[in-house]
Amino acid sequence: MALSPVTTTFTPQPLGGAFGINAYGPGYVEVNGVRHAAPLVLHPDTGANPLNACSVASLEAHHFEGLLPLGPEIVLVGTGEKQVFLAASVLAPLTSKRIGVECMSLGAACRTFNLLSAEGRKVMALLVIEPPASDWASQPPEHNP
Repeated sequence: MALSPVTTTFTPQPLGGAFGINAYGPGYVEVNGVRHAAPLVLHPDTGANPLNACSVASLEAHHFEGLLPLGPEIVLVGTGEKQVFLAASVLAPLTSKRIGVECMSLGAACRTFNLLSAEGRKVMALLVIEPPASDWASQPPEHNP
C-alpha cells in the first residue's frame, strides 16, 4: 500500500503587525530574528526602538509621553525577571488619556504582546531587558512565545 504525499497549507492571518517577538531569555529579546540586549519600545507596525532608560527604577513620565503619538490602546511594561509596579505619577501620561497600562515580568510582556498584536489590538511594549547573570550563556533560552 503506497502512502500519499502530505501537504500543509497555511492561511495568512489578516490581523497582527509586521513585528513580533520570536524569543526571549536572560539578557535579551528577539524581534523578527534580531536580538536586542538593551531596553526597547516595541510597536507591532514600526518595530523596535531603543529606550533611553537602563532600569525600571529609571523610568519616568517622559518615557511614556513619547508613546502617545503612536496611539496605543494598551501599553505593556516588561519589568525584567520579576513584576514591578510603577508609580502612578510615572504612568500618568497614559492613564490620563485612558490608555491601559499593565506592568508584568519581561516574559509575560513578550507573550502578551504577541497575543494582543495577533488580535489586531493597538498594543505597545516597553521592555526593560536586564543584564544576564554571569553564567547565562550556558542556559537555554526561554520558549518561543
